[in-house]
Amino acid sequence: MKKLSILIRVCAVTMTLSQTANSQIKPYTVANAHSHNDYKNSIPFYRAYEKGFGSIEADVFAVNGRLLVAHDKRDTAASRSLQNLYLTPLAEKLKRNPHRQLRLLIEIKQDHKAVLSLVMQELKPFAEYISSPGHPGNLSIVMTGAVPPPAEILNYPDWITFDVDHLNGFTPQQWQRIGLVSFPLGRYVRWNGKGVLNSKEIARVKGAIDSVHQAGKMIRFWESPDTKSSWLALMRLGVDVIGTDKIEELGDFLNKKAKNEYLAQQAYPVYHPTYKADGSVKQVKNIILCIGDGMGLTQLYATYTANQGQLNIFQVKNIGFSVTNSADAYITDSAAGATAFASGQKTNDRAIGVDPAGKPLRSLAVYSAEAGKKTADIAVCQLTDAIPAAFYAHQSERSDSLVIAAQILNSNIDIFLGSAYTDFTTKVNGVPIIDKMKQRGYTVIRKFDDFLNSKATKILALMDDSATRPKIAGRGEYLSLALKKVTAAFKNHPKGFFMMAEGSQIDYGGHNNNLAQVITENADFDRMVGAALRFADEDGETLVIVTADHETGGLTLLDGSITKGYVLGDFSTNDHTGTPVPVFAYGPHSADFRGVYSNTEIFKKILSLINYKK
Repeated sequence: MKKLSILIRVCAVTMTLSQTANSQIKPYTVANAHSHNDYKNSIPFYRAYEKGFGSIEADVFAVNGRLLVAHDKRDTAASRSLQNLYLTPLAEKLKRNPHRQLRLLIEIKQDHKAVLSLVMQELKPFAEYISSPGHPGNLSIVMTGAVPPPAEILNYPDWITFDVDHLNGFTPQQWQRIGLVSFPLGRYVRWNGKGVLNSKEIARVKGAIDSVHQAGKMIRFWESPDTKSSWLALMRLGVDVIGTDKIEELGDFLNKKAKNEYLAQQAYPVYHPTYKADGSVKQVKNIILCIGDGMGLTQLYATYTANQGQLNIFQVKNIGFSVTNSADAYITDSAAGATAFASGQKTNDRAIGVDPAGKPLRSLAVYSAEAGKKTADIAVCQLTDAIPAAFYAHQSERSDSLVIAAQILNSNIDIFLGSAYTDFTTKVNGVPIIDKMKQRGYTVIRKFDDFLNSKATKILALMDDSATRPKIAGRGEYLSLALKKVTAAFKNHPKGFFMMAEGSQIDYGGHNNNLAQVITENADFDRMVGAALRFADEDGETLVIVTADHETGGLTLLDGSITKGYVLGDFSTNDHTGTPVPVFAYGPHSADFRGVYSNTEIFKKILSLINYKK
């Protein structure tokens, strides 16, 4: 067999470092996880087994004819035997789950002959579970640590395999008895697990990995940092067994990994603005307020990465940050967050369109209508939900959807689009809300195509849930088409228009801790923003503002590739966070939105432009 050093040099020369550093990580599950020094856990065996780990390690000493588990012989105790801590509970588990596969690494601390003699004796009753040539079982036994020299390996039963830290000096028959190859990571790199390995370090480690794979064996590294960055680095390089002392953390990381990564199938093109009217100080005729519910900077950058380094929103040059806390909480909900930029006052969480005392507040839609502008309230969720409701309703409790629905009767917004049809079938004074809206001159529409083709000037469009289902579940170009419909309907109005358009389900992805949903919803929202920027350039008197009510999910980006459109993230919560959110502005007076300010300032800045006098 080739020398390890030669194999490493050959692999290092032939590999492409850039591809290694940015390669998409192959599928990993918790079955790839190894509980290192498992017996040191507060609950040996059970914690790792119940988490789904595929490999568990126990150090043993031969003491008075028994295998006792400890790292140091002076710490051995009769009650902490391999039989008590591992073999008996393992047999019980395998009886209940005959399909579970597990590797038991038994580390020989000293005197391999004595230990192996006891292993053969103590594991004999478990023969039905143990895997061996010609007998595929649930349990693989791998001896590690002070294992016998190659010349002695064949002296032991074929169901015992060995873990070694070298590839040299084995005959083909002896090599068949090797169950795992384990190298100390410090042999190749000095790394604390923070940041990334450089190209030379990658070459050395990858060379070792490839040499083992070429020899037909699995590999693990010990003495490796126990961090997410380290786990990712080892996965990226193709290590088969990932060791840890952090069972829950690695287990959760691997169990959630499929939900936390995203690879875009194809990038979409973005619009490149002309910037002709951007930042100019002149009358603003039209205002398009785009709200990405739950959209923080990490959601945006994840979408930018998935779209291979392109984002309509990132074409905007004038940028600020909105501080989102509510009147009674550090972390706002959508109701208080939307009320702040819709009506200009901080209010309590769950309150819509009212101040902390419950007093109704006037929204930008009201002020715009009074200025003679057309108005629209567009959402890809229930029209009674917090953000769209904040522009027409006044209610201290956002969950009172039927009361909120009835308050639409007092609104003069020209075009509504959302879902929750049944909320609007509630009767007010014996008459369904939708019938009262018809009496007020509104056309009630149930199908999206009918909405797009309608010539009505007053519309209440209440879509079925199928029309507003998640993007990953097949929703079409709902937001972009809705924006184009409204701008086409309003563009010739002499006094202009105010329009709120919400990307409602970015928030849903954050609450679900589903990165694919976050990115696909944010990408859909971004395409709508691209259409808004294009309209602003064509019109020359339109201001586009893009922001969020809050961030949802505490999203962190752990890895990615802009060239491949690959993103790996992690969520710290399934709720909102207090992180300030970005504000992007394009068109006349866009520079007014620079800086860091309260979310209520968005209202004030827009209101000043609605009433702008040159």
